[in-house]
Amino acid sequence: MSSLVWVFLAITGINALRFSQEYVGYNLNENETAIDPLDYYGEWENHTYHPSPKNWRFPVYSIFLDKFVNGDPSNDNANGTQFEHDPMQTQLRHGGDIQGLIDSLDYIQGIGVKGIYIAGSPFMNKPWGADSYSPLDFTLLDQHYGDIAKYREMVTEVHNRGSKSKHFYTKK
Repeated sequence: MSSLVWVFLAITGINALRFSQEYVGYNLNENETAIDPLDYYGEWENHTYHPSPKNWRFPVYSIFLDKFVNGDPSNDNANGTQFEHDPMQTQLRHGGDIQGLIDSLDYIQGIGVKGIYIAGSPFMNKPWGADSYSPLDFTLLDQHYGDIAKYREMVTEVHNRGSKSKHFYTKK
């Protein structure tokens, strides 16, 4: 591993959750025996990866997922606190999620958009971090947005429509 990566990990203090049955479906690490984050891995079996285009000069729809469409109200209070979801506040979560994006794909395609960019991070954020720019763990998906299966469904639906998405899955 390059020394630059080690320096980045040391400076940022990045933490990563070891495999835990409690977070199956949200933890991208599927290696149950890994102790070091460098040994973590996850696979999307039987998936055809679509490389990113070399040129992103086409209409791209950029969204803050939490402020978009609330397709699954059951995940609005994923942390179990009364101070995380309030659609009338600007600082708390509004409830937008991956299901809401999936539900809106026909509309997005209908307005001529060929790419979707989800701003922020899909990873576990601070409970009040609805802007998704405060990730705490780069292996654990934020449960407010959906699980791994829901993200995979979204990527598949985007590609089925001939669009591109900027997301966190990359080819091994």
